[in-house]
Amino acid sequence: MFFDESENAIDKKYYTDYLLNKYKKLGLNRIETAAELGISLSFLDKLLKEGTGLPSYKKIGKSQKPRVVFPVDAIADFMALNPSSIR
Repeated sequence: MFFDESENAIDKKYYTDYLLNKYKKLGLNRIETAAELGISLSFLDKLLKEGTGLPSYKKIGKSQKPRVVFPVDAIADFMALNPSSIR
C-alpha cells in the first residue's frame, strides 16, 4: 500500500481548522498541546527533555525554563501523520 499524500493533506487541513477554531490562535502552550495529543503534561515535559516524539516547537525566552509554543500547523501535521497517537 502506497502513502496517499492527498488523504494526509485533508487530515492536516481538518486538524488545522479544528485547532484554529477551538483556540483562536496560531500556537498552543504545553498544557493545550498535551490535551490535544491525549497525553499528560508530565509526559509531554519528559518528551521535551528527551527531544523526541513531539511536533516541532519554539522556545521563547532565554531563561533556564523558556516558554514553549507549539505552532498549530506543526500539531496538525503531527496528528495527521500519527493518528494512533491521538486520544
